[in-house]
Amino acid sequence: MSPKESLFKVPGLDPAVQKSFQREQLCEFTLPLATSLMEGGFVAVVAAKTFDAQPWVIAVISAAPMFGNLSSFFWNRIATGRPKVPMVVALQCLVLLCVATIAVSPQTTSGAFVLLASVVLSRILIAGIITARSVAWSLNYDRALRARATGRLQAITSLMVVVTTGVGGLVLDARPENFRWLYGAGALLGGLGVWSFWGVSVIGEQRHRVLERRGTRDGSGRNAFFTILRDDRRYARYQLYQFISGVAAMMLEPPLVYLVSKEIGASYVASIGIVLLLPFLLMLATIPWWARYLDRVHVAEFRAQQNSVWVVGVLVMFVGAWQLSLWWLALGRFLTSIVNGGGSLAWQLGHNDFAPREQLSAYMAVHVTLTGVRGAFAPFLGMALYLGWDAKGYVPGSTGLGAWLFLVSAILGVIAWRGFDVLQREIGPRAGER
Repeated sequence: MSPKESLFKVPGLDPAVQKSFQREQLCEFTLPLATSLMEGGFVAVVAAKTFDAQPWVIAVISAAPMFGNLSSFFWNRIATGRPKVPMVVALQCLVLLCVATIAVSPQTTSGAFVLLASVVLSRILIAGIITARSVAWSLNYDRALRARATGRLQAITSLMVVVTTGVGGLVLDARPENFRWLYGAGALLGGLGVWSFWGVSVIGEQRHRVLERRGTRDGSGRNAFFTILRDDRRYARYQLYQFISGVAAMMLEPPLVYLVSKEIGASYVASIGIVLLLPFLLMLATIPWWARYLDRVHVAEFRAQQNSVWVVGVLVMFVGAWQLSLWWLALGRFLTSIVNGGGSLAWQLGHNDFAPREQLSAYMAVHVTLTGVRGAFAPFLGMALYLGWDAKGYVPGSTGLGAWLFLVSAILGVIAWRGFDVLQREIGPRAGER
């Protein structure tokens, strides 16, 4: 981060955009006090330890964001031609309602189902927020500043996730029943973030809405998913390697929760620390560097460099899973988490290096939907492969891979790494810059 830059200001932004940027920053300081409690790594530990949930429930919670992503084209259709800020605010209010519902859930099997339903519904709503908000970011922030601007916002989010879930872990270690106060307070404080986001403006949105409506009328919006992948072969290949990389990562999350919280028997703080806090701390620390790098290079090159580090981290986690060692798992998680900050930026912004301006939301919807597809099966596949199909209600007559699942994931990571590298060499630096 240069001397003139800070977490709270990006030099070069238009004054009108800077004002909206400040409103978004306030939102990121407050809304995550609620949404952090719905993060898979946190709420999965709550489900496992507070509600004594079954492994399949943990897998569903881990997959919940991906169920939400499957709804992306639905949200894209709703958002097309409409103002984005009012839509985002309405969805944020509904997310807070889901958070509040967990606060009043009974600490029983039925309560676990209420928690599960609230998490899944909230992630579907958050997918709508992401779809609409990505358009606002694309219009407000120029390509040369976009990653740094959104990186500041995501750094604040990461900071609040770390603070909220860290304090939450301590609160729950003191008394598991405190989850009611935790989720209730989160829902109330998150309302400040909704109020703040209402003041955000989107530069050039009126013209963009005309382009969106025109695209719908002339038929370019119909069957956009397959049309985009058919006509833009490089974007299709980018999504293929994203799919492989995403499956490799997603299939590890539920087994990691189960391994740390159930098999090793770590405390709330240790479990949440390895599963959630470590990734978000590293995200907070590395986002400024990744943002400057993403502003300079095409996203394919960016992804190739990330995957190389991620593979090394998973191999270290394999040693931790084999030895049932929290220290080795933490070290591997540390290495994989180094790329998380950049991965979050690339996930939000990568489509801009391929998409025509009038198809920004459609390209993002393709990306989010494919994320949902892989996420709808990868966590379940990972848990089933780790425990064996006959474990806790799975298909009888099989044995689990156990720690070897981490090695399988690393191999998939290598395939994606190679694919991004080849694609980057074909495209060349900065190609497709929007």
